Amino acid sequence: MIPKGDPVTEEFLRDFCHRWAAAWNSLDTGTVMRLMHPDIVWEDLVFWPRVIHGHEELREYVDTIYRVMPDVRFEEVQTFAAPADGRALFLFRQTCSAPASFGTDKKATTYGCDILLAFKDGLLSRYLAQYDLVQIMSQFDVLPPRADRIGGAYLLSLLRAGTR
Repeated sequence: MIPKGDPVTEEFLRDFCHRWAAAWNSLDTGTVMRLMHPDIVWEDLVFWPRVIHGHEELREYVDTIYRVMPDVRFEEVQTFAAPADGRALFLFRQTCSAPASFGTDKKATTYGCDILLAFKDGLLSRYLAQYDLVQIMSQFDVLPPRADRIGGAYLLSLLRAGTR
C-alpha cells in the first residue's frame, strides 16, 4: 500500500504540475530538485536500474537525464488531479535528440505519464514514471525494425539478436 502524503487541493496539484513542467524544461537540476521532498522515493525503472531514495540519488538521475538528452523538452498534454487522494497524473509529450554516443542526429517524440503519488510539506515525495523507451529508441534508429511482432515478442527478439 502506498501511503498518502499531505492533504492537497486541486489548485495545488494543477499549480504543481505547471511548475513541474517549467522546472524540467529549465534544464537545471537545482530547479527540479527544489520541487522534491528530501525523502523522495522515485521509481523510473524504464530509464534507471533501481528505485531512487532521497535527494543525493535523485540529483544523479536528473544530471544524467540532462547529460544524455541535453535538449529534452516536456509539453503538458493534460493534468489529471485527484486531490482526495493527494495524487496527480501529468500526461506529457516529450521531445529529445539522440544521445551523442548513438552517432545519429535523429530526434524522438513520445507520450508519457508522470504519476505524482504523494506530497509532504508541499513537495513531491513519491513518484512513478510511465513511458515507452522502445518507441524512443526506435525513432533514433538504434533498434531493429519491429515488423509484425506483438507484445513482448519484439523485446524477446532483441535479446535473441544480441546473443548471436
